[in-house]
Amino acid sequence: MEKKTIQVQISGIDYALKTDEDPEEVARVIRFVDEKIKSLSDSTKVKSDTKIAVLAALNIASELFLMRKKYQEALTKLEKFETESKELCSTIDSQLSRFLEY
Repeated sequence: MEKKTIQVQISGIDYALKTDEDPEEVARVIRFVDEKIKSLSDSTKVKSDTKIAVLAALNIASELFLMRKKYQEALTKLEKFETESKELCSTIDSQLSRFLEY
């Protein structure tokens, strides 16, 4: 897919982004980041745009790491469930075979 340049605005500042992502998805990400920055700006005494942007990046990264951890935990549980299900199916098959022999 060919990269296109799109104009976006985050915290009142215009940016030109080159991306091959779906424009709706890009807009969703931009809104998310813009809302994080606005929320921090409204809730802290920090006035530096750079510091607020860094704080927003740290908050977003923290959320990302937490989601990755939860994803890995869910994946581990799913793999355990899959193993247990296969073992249970094997036991059922074995018992059915024994039952059918009689």
